[in-house]
Amino acid sequence: MSRPTEPQKKQELLEQCLSAAIEAGALDSSINMIANKIGTSGRMLVYHFGSKQELERQLIGLLEIRLRQKLWSFQSLSLVRADCLAEPLLEMWSHLTSPDMLGLLKLTMELNQRAIQGDSETQRFVEQESQKWIDSLFNLTNDKTTALLLFHLFQGAILDFLTTGNAQRGQQTIKAFTETLR
Repeated sequence: MSRPTEPQKKQELLEQCLSAAIEAGALDSSINMIANKIGTSGRMLVYHFGSKQELERQLIGLLEIRLRQKLWSFQSLSLVRADCLAEPLLEMWSHLTSPDMLGLLKLTMELNQRAIQGDSETQRFVEQESQKWIDSLFNLTNDKTTALLLFHLFQGAILDFLTTGNAQRGQQTIKAFTETLR
């Protein structure tokens, strides 16, 4: 009979694995590569998580928590007038394109790719996270159509930023969009 896993150690390993995945901007490493990145053994990860699939499932769950924390930091923003929209949106854009967010953005794009390829669990995760962002943007704008337009604008701008490294173009697009709302 095997001994029970240590919850605190398992959580520490999960946090380290998420940090490594964010740093790499990917989840697609083998369990041994992940273990090497965090200074443990693949056997230790299998002991705590059972399989790479379970480790990834738990990493995605922890990523969801981290994304929600980022989202909540913007939920306190609210607007009275449409002409006030540019400032909080540009603040969001600046935060999203900061160097410490790059790995997280890459990781979310990898999850989008998995969803496109038909992974139903990832599709559910992406849909849930997308809806949370849309809801947050609705709370900011008090308009469903504007919230959806902003969500898609940010998605496209983030993809452009990740492929070109040009954050200024997204910033210009956000400014131009908010000008159309006036």
